[in-house]
Amino acid sequence: MHHTDIVAHQIIFLVIFMAFLNAVTRKEIRSITSKFFTAMLGCDLVMLLALILELKFADLSVSAGEKFILPMQICACFDFISYFTLICLFTYYILDFISYKTKVSWIYGHMCVGVGVLFSVGWCASIFNGMLFTVENGVFTHGPHYWFAMMGGIFVTVVSLFLIIRYFKDIGTHDALFLLSFLLLPVFSIYIRLHASFVTMQMALTVSILLMFNFIHLHQVRYILKQQAKLREDKIALSFSQIRPHFIFNTLNSIYVLCDKDPAAVKNAIGDFASYLRINLDVLENQDEIPFKTAVENLNHYIRLEQLRFRDDVFVTYDLQETDFMIPPMTLQPLVENAIKHGILKKKNGGTVAISSCKNGDFYKVKIADDGVGFDVSTLKEEESNNQHIGIKNVKDRLWIMCRGQLEVRSERGKGTSVIISIPETERGKKNEYSSFR
Repeated sequence: MHHTDIVAHQIIFLVIFMAFLNAVTRKEIRSITSKFFTAMLGCDLVMLLALILELKFADLSVSAGEKFILPMQICACFDFISYFTLICLFTYYILDFISYKTKVSWIYGHMCVGVGVLFSVGWCASIFNGMLFTVENGVFTHGPHYWFAMMGGIFVTVVSLFLIIRYFKDIGTHDALFLLSFLLLPVFSIYIRLHASFVTMQMALTVSILLMFNFIHLHQVRYILKQQAKLREDKIALSFSQIRPHFIFNTLNSIYVLCDKDPAAVKNAIGDFASYLRINLDVLENQDEIPFKTAVENLNHYIRLEQLRFRDDVFVTYDLQETDFMIPPMTLQPLVENAIKHGILKKKNGGTVAISSCKNGDFYKVKIADDGVGFDVSTLKEEESNNQHIGIKNVKDRLWIMCRGQLEVRSERGKGTSVIISIPETERGKKNEYSSFR
């Protein structure tokens, strides 16, 4: 009889169920919880429930006859499928973890899912052919090719191990060692499945998940808080960098000159200047992304103020094929300012800044190109570390933190510079939310 095993797993089920409820219903936890980790908790619940029912049906098949063998076999299939789903989700969890540190291909996770589907089909087929398992007198028995079923679990675990080792430097020693430590119990559970009962395997995986919740997950929360603090500091620094005394003085001086030459234009200039100041100050309180259309409208205030001073030296063109997406505030202006100040104004007779947007696959692309003097891109990283081009560095960091966007700079001396922003389209389609390390 399996009474003790059933009670033990019911207790474990309740513990995981409470963790799952917290991850799903509590806003403060849900906001920093990875969808993959939440799915792992849910999958573990299904796996434990399947095991509990399997043990109950095993007892019933002994006491009440063979009519309970088929339900027991079905539960065993759900148990194995949940097990495979869980370890595949763990691979995706690792990929998600790595992706906040560096670029990584999700094909590894897709490969694991493919293998999982293949072996799950084989497991279900064993109900009829007994190749992987059989049930006799309420007892689960390994089939002649049971060892082959474990190859899928070994494959997925090796992929997870490969990812941690491959990206060890990017993840960091501390985080990588944490992830490696949580592979030990699933690896041990595979060994247990080959030589012992299901109970130890289920406990090993469940304990592994609970350890993840109590260690890695809490570590990620601290990381998010650190990133949020950095984001606020960068936004303040970037906002105040745009409200420089000499820019304010030059703008007011340009408006003063217009008072006699073109009084009608003064009204528009003051409106642009007031909007420019308001937008920069609003950034300090705004924690969310803004529509791209709004970002372009805000950018126009700055451009018109610069054109007051430089007139025929600054031209701006637009080719906006896609505008229905979100972008972090204060993204476009620092880049256009760099294009004007360090690009076209250093060129005799000025030049043109071309701003374009489009949809390319799963990414929204924004390009800011100028036909200015250009520069050597290889020096950009060194200049960023010396607090030169700090605006570009802040924009790059904020893009990554807020929406996992990327920024690429291309330039050639004498021909100009292009900055390409790539913002991934999220599950919600049009809006990205800050989701670092969730």
